[in-house]
Parts: sequence; C-alpha cells; structure tokens
Amino acid sequence: MSDAIPVNVGLLGHIDHGKTEVARALSEVVSTAGLDKHPQAQERGISIDLGFTSFHLNGYLVTLVDAPGHAELIRSVVAGANIIDAAILVVAADEGPKIQTGEHIVILQSFGISKVVVALSKKDLVPPDKLDTVRNQIKNVLKGTALEGAPIIPVSAVTGAGIEDLKNALKSILSPPKREIEGFFKMPIDHAFRIKGAGTVITGTIHRGKVSVGDEIEVMPLKQIAKVRSIQTFRESRDTAQAGDRVGISVTGPEPEKIFRGFYAGRPGTLKVTDQLIGRIKMNRLFKYPLHSGVQVHLTVGMPTVTATMIPFKRFEGKNLLLEEVKSGETFDALFRLSENVVAEEGTPLLISRLDLPPTILRIAGSGNVTEETAGKLEFFTEKTKTGRVKTPVHPKGSVIFGLAETKYGAERLLNEAATTEKGTLGKVVSTFGGKGAVIIKFEKPVSEGEAVFIRKYKPRKV
Repeated sequence: MSDAIPVNVGLLGHIDHGKTEVARALSEVVSTAGLDKHPQAQERGISIDLGFTSFHLNGYLVTLVDAPGHAELIRSVVAGANIIDAAILVVAADEGPKIQTGEHIVILQSFGISKVVVALSKKDLVPPDKLDTVRNQIKNVLKGTALEGAPIIPVSAVTGAGIEDLKNALKSILSPPKREIEGFFKMPIDHAFRIKGAGTVITGTIHRGKVSVGDEIEVMPLKQIAKVRSIQTFRESRDTAQAGDRVGISVTGPEPEKIFRGFYAGRPGTLKVTDQLIGRIKMNRLFKYPLHSGVQVHLTVGMPTVTATMIPFKRFEGKNLLLEEVKSGETFDALFRLSENVVAEEGTPLLISRLDLPPTILRIAGSGNVTEETAGKLEFFTEKTKTGRVKTPVHPKGSVIFGLAETKYGAERLLNEAATTEKGTLGKVVSTFGGKGAVIIKFEKPVSEGEAVFIRKYKPRKV
C-alpha cells in the first residue's frame, strides 16, 4: 500500500449503461457507497451517490469514483469530477451515446480531465456490426473535444471479456499525478457518518497538504474544530495521509448530521468562507441559450453545488461594465451571489449549470475559475456608446467626424468628450463643425477616412 501511487479515476456514464458492473469487475476493495451499497440505490436499482472502490494496477492504487448517471443527480457527477485525475466513460453498446454522455464529456473538459478511456459496455448484447456503429458514434461525439482520440474498449462485465484490455488501456494513460503536498491541509468532504466506537467519520480525497493522527482540523463552513482520532485508506490504518489519498478520518467534535457534501476539512484558520465571489467564465459552445444578467443558476464551487445569482460584466478602462446577456462561446467575468456559504479560494474551479432545464437537453452552461473569493464592494456601470465615422481626416483643428450627433446642439454637448477610434487612437472633441451635428476631434495620431470613432459614456448602476 505505501509504495503504490494513489490515483483517482472517475467512472461516468448514462443511467443503466453498466458503470457499477464495470466497477465490480475491476475492483478489489469496496469503500463508501461503493457498488451501490446505499440502501436507496439497491431499492431503485441505480447509482444515487458517489461510490468508492479500489484496485491495484501496475504500481498504482486506483480509486474508482462511481458517479451517478441519472439526469437529476448531476450534482454528484460534478462533485466526483472535482477529485479525479482520469476517467472511464461508460457507453452501452446497445444504446450508444446519450444526452448525459455529452454532459459528462463537458464536465470532464471543464475540470481539465483529458486522460480518459471509453468502456464500450454490454458488448455481449450486440452483434459486431452494431459494436462498430456505436464505436463510430462515440468517435464523432468526442471529435473536437479534449477527449478526442481516447481509447474505446469493448467490454462485458457479465462474461469478463475486455476487462483486461480496459485495465491495459487505463494503464497506458496514467502517469503519477502532481500533488500539492506542501501547504495547509485541505480536503472536500463527500460523506459523514457515525460508527460505533469510532464516533464521527468523514471521508474524502485530500486536495492539499498532509494530515496526521492527533492533528486538529476545522470543518468549514461549520467553523467547528475537530481532533483526528484515526485515519484509514481502504480499511488500512495509517498515521499520516497526504494529497491524493482517499481517506476516512475518525474525528471528535462535530456531529455527522451537521456535515454535508461540499463541506471542507482543513487546518484551522486557513479556509475562507464566502457567499459571493468573482469568477472568470467561458460559456459552453454547445449550450443553446443566452444567460441574462441576474439569472439564477446552479453554481458548482469546487465540490458543492448551490443556487446563485449571476451578474456578468467586462472590465474596460478601469470600470466594471455590466453585460445584459452572455452567449455560447463568450468569455467574461461574473459576480456570483450565492444562496449559502461555501469554501472558496483563488483558482477553485467553477461550473455553471441550468438544472431547471429538461434533462433531455445539455444543461452545462459554462465553466471557469474563482478569481476573487470575496467580492467586496463592486461598482458597476452601464455603457452608452455613440459611433461616428471620420469624414475629413485632416483639418486645421483636427479631423471632421460625422454621426456622433444629429444636431448642432447635440454636437455642442460633446465638447471636451474623450473619443477612441476602432484602431485605439485617442482623441478629444474640440469643436463643432457646421450645423448638422458634425464635430472636430483632435487625435493623438493620424486617422483614416471612414474609420469608426466611439464616444463612450458610463452611468453607475446598482445591482
């Protein structure tokens, strides 16, 4: 155990595509909610929670993170993506890729996970020509994404066919992950429960630093101090664990009923809690709908997903200019006002979802990272732009511009206003010209006839 390199591999796929059976075929040790041990999962016959199992592979201790495929449980998928290094994407040979398959691909890309193997499951249920058809469908779905070219391995968890090939393919993409072992201990909590004789047990995958038996840790945003009584990794006791390790930690202090997925354990006083933050966001090019200023979204901040109000803006000339809407493929900054406190720090991954939309369409709207974990007091402005064109580039007083005003009165109101050309040349309105709204602008550099000229005015706006 001590010599094995820990690596965390997500297991994702549409409901009933055979993820749990693939996990069963691969795994040696079952941990928290692994192989659908959750009572509701057994009752409903589907994965409803993150499950954890493990096996050894060529010097690695692989932790499989089995994420639910059901459309309404996408929060758990995102939580799983936050703690994995690589992934196995399961697609059933008798059904092919589904909407949730696409969502899982977007989630993996958003969290920077490109080491992926596709398990083409249930190969025993289809003839070879159908297997080839689905394989080509998968290749088309992955085309143009960071997952393009991922190995596609036909498997059957029932007969065991292809399982060794799947292990070999996984082995070929794995490499020792870079871990942030230095720095203060930080671990997202995915489960908390009570064990007789051990008290409260929290489980998670350590993001940063180390933790040892006897350490004091703080559970956030609960803001409660706990003491580490014992540490286990897949039933093996240890004195110390570090970044990358999957652990169960027995603690004294907080009651498990008060700890929820998305809480964090960390060195006391080092984790920051916030209910508003700023992120740099890129809209998913496959998301069909624009998002308007003030829209309610589901925001994943690292592990937890909460509702939030999103206010998109752009930074220009030292001002925060509000954007009325943002569309597919656009990049922007955004203020998020959260419905509850979360742990966040600069660089924490963000994922924007619209889980209120039907599960028959792709609901991942965008992704990015936290740039400021506390927003403070931001001043916002709306921008009103007047646009004109250079009519006469050279005039004794400057350049003659038409289109910025319609009347001489309007032109007079522009006197001394700053202007900018489309090429970025700065200027200033120094005079009116004629009686039809033209003005003369003195530019810092020569301008060309027909070049666009802008005068921008900013009005403060409360949001």
